[in-house]
Amino acid sequence: MAVQSIDRNTWLTKLERIKLLSSKNQDIKFNNLGHIIDLKMLEEQYKELDSKKAIGIDGITKEDYGKKLKANLLSLLTRIRKGQYQAKPARIVKIPKEDGGKRPLVISCFEDKIIESAVSKILNSVFEPIFLKYSYGFRPKLNAHDALRELNRLTYNFNKGAIVEIDITKCFNTIKHCELMEFLRKRISDKKFLRLVMKLIETPIIENDTIVTNKEGCRQGSIVSPILANIFLHYVIDSWFAKISKENLIGQTGMVRYCNDMVFVFEREADAKKFYDVLPKRLNKYGLNINEAKSQMIKSGRDHAANLAKQGKKIASYNFLGFTCYWSKSRFGTTWRLKYTSRRDRFTEKLKGLRKYLRGQLNTLDKTQTLSQVIRVIRGWINYHGISDNKRRVSSFINQSTRAIYNWFNRMGGKRKMNWKRLTEILKRVNFPKIGKIVSMF
Repeated sequence: MAVQSIDRNTWLTKLERIKLLSSKNQDIKFNNLGHIIDLKMLEEQYKELDSKKAIGIDGITKEDYGKKLKANLLSLLTRIRKGQYQAKPARIVKIPKEDGGKRPLVISCFEDKIIESAVSKILNSVFEPIFLKYSYGFRPKLNAHDALRELNRLTYNFNKGAIVEIDITKCFNTIKHCELMEFLRKRISDKKFLRLVMKLIETPIIENDTIVTNKEGCRQGSIVSPILANIFLHYVIDSWFAKISKENLIGQTGMVRYCNDMVFVFEREADAKKFYDVLPKRLNKYGLNINEAKSQMIKSGRDHAANLAKQGKKIASYNFLGFTCYWSKSRFGTTWRLKYTSRRDRFTEKLKGLRKYLRGQLNTLDKTQTLSQVIRVIRGWINYHGISDNKRRVSSFINQSTRAIYNWFNRMGGKRKMNWKRLTEILKRVNFPKIGKIVSMF
């Protein structure tokens, strides 16, 4: 069933109507989606974009683009409507990964970011209503804490089961364009809009001073990549897992996926083994591969934890969303449950980066600005890691961060200038972060 998306309402109202139709009819296909993109929508995307983000190869900033905003947006819209729009090449920056490697991120030109934002909103309206409860990444009103909370619930309910932790090798960069487009066609019949999406997916990138057409993958850093990855993994993993759980497995199952970070939970170990055996074949079918070094099947559940404890053993821990997941007794020792602590390697790396930044600011004339930047980093870390059972690690992070700031003050100019009493007064004035309200995982 195909429906026309054009009406007399604003672009925002149209998107809300698409969400409603999509949620009510699983077989619906949307046409004329491209006409939702109008001057008002493009202007709104312009306003939403962060002016502080890195700029593309053309060197145009948000401020530059805004000097002739109406003319620029009209030119952009005309090119889109005539099918003449072509994204400029994106530059690549590589950021360190925790395993010592580098993660490539694309930096699009500002005008292309406007289109990426508009297309992302349309795709979200079409596909968000059909996404399953398993998926938590880059979705409205859901976050990593919700995913961790759900994993805690699932593992507690299955007393003597197992989990399968999966890491997909270069997930974003190995998504097959032909397969992705087939998934998009399940809900979209607007060929012109699909061609626009394909142009964004195939945005050329600059590697070693050479322009290369992107023939595979949805490059991280692009505004539209998260929704495209979610659509791809919805069909490849989420809906397939729901189907085989119902038709091929005996016990209860559960799953928590935050984009390409995922854990599968099983009531029965036999089901977990059966699933772990067949999953690589499913992923290979769509061009994805399991990173065996970071994937595993392990026991899970209160009974397993208690029985192993009697033998002086523990259930193996695993990592998920920046935390190490491990089994331990509850606060009052009445039962066993899953707990979280910040990953030691990420914890160490964050502090290392903080100290390195401060060492680079020894000759700064603006101590207030430096301190404000450090406090933003510390507060962001605390807000994410301040969850149940992780108070000790958060306290350690605050203490070591404070020590790093103390050393920074005293190394300026080679003379000792700061004592703890004075530093405490300064940090109090600038509202230095403390352990606030702990986010419950229950």
